[in-house]
Amino acid sequence: MNKHTVFVAGKRFVLLSDDKEEYVQKLALEVNDAIMRIAAENPTLDRRASAILCALDLADDKYKEMDRTKSVSDKAQPIIAQADKQSKQLRELKDQIAQRDRMIEKNKEELERLGKADKEQKEELKRLNSVLDIREQEIKSLKAELEEAQNSLDELTKPSEPIHIPKQKKYDKPEKKQNKVDITEEDEAEEAQLFSLFD
Repeated sequence: MNKHTVFVAGKRFVLLSDDKEEYVQKLALEVNDAIMRIAAENPTLDRRASAILCALDLADDKYKEMDRTKSVSDKAQPIIAQADKQSKQLRELKDQIAQRDRMIEKNKEELERLGKADKEQKEELKRLNSVLDIREQEIKSLKAELEEAQNSLDELTKPSEPIHIPKQKKYDKPEKKQNKVDITEEDEAEEAQLFSLFD
């Protein structure tokens, strides 16, 4: 605590205060001016009476200022309450915005994950379609080979047409030529035997 020396109404006072020297001197000067003003306005009053009137004036100013402060405070209460309410609403809105931002970020991450999964599925579908095309080509080729093999088998198992062998005609007996040569009975027998072979 600091010591401060001041002069009020011509008298010296030593004050103990934690306030700054400048502030204490300012207070002493204001009180001294007030006493001097009262003394000048009331010449019949001594310094003590002037000091008492000054104290009353200061007390009056203090309470009037308190009343004004209270009046302002009363008027400010609804405004303060409204401000508090709006501040609370603002905090709630900030919390909601922050929550929505977190949800948006979460949804964004989920969309990125789904997009990546969709891309992988599309690539897998493309690969499967390629495999399917290859399998269809293989099946088509196998069907062609099977059809060719079936045709070859049909050709091999097809019954052949019977070979027509014309029936051999019997030779007609030649007419006996009238020879002037006499034919013996033995010659006729040999001739008959020869023709019997072609019957």
